[in-house]
Amino acid sequence: MTKDPILVRPAVESDFPAITRIQQRTPEAAQWPLGDYSGTSLLIAVDGTRAAGFCAWRQNLPDEAELLNLAVDPDYRRRGVASGLLDALLKIARGEIFLEVAQTNTAAVGLYLKFGWEQTGLRKGYYSQGMINAIVMKKRSW
Repeated sequence: MTKDPILVRPAVESDFPAITRIQQRTPEAAQWPLGDYSGTSLLIAVDGTRAAGFCAWRQNLPDEAELLNLAVDPDYRRRGVASGLLDALLKIARGEIFLEVAQTNTAAVGLYLKFGWEQTGLRKGYYSQGMINAIVMKKRSW
């Protein structure tokens, strides 16, 4: 890991292998096949030349967006990568942004609450074949 600041930028096709690697290293994140991200926007956080994290999102309506997935390589946790990705998302998405997060993913829930997201619902048995609830959250973009 370098000492360069973490840079968040839109992902390009050459970033796809790194996104796949990060997803594989973060089992608590959604495990989507890369092709399932077509039609979404991807942001990637980069430390020098190494990808540190990414998020996938889409603008569903002019005033509504959805955060679909956010993952940070375990080597980069607690270094502001997720915060940087959320900051970037909040600057480009429009209107209310929704997300779902596993109730058991307390680190992610805590991060979203710290960023001012509010819980709007609970989807019982949404993950892991009905075993884990999903918390539905929203936040208005800046």
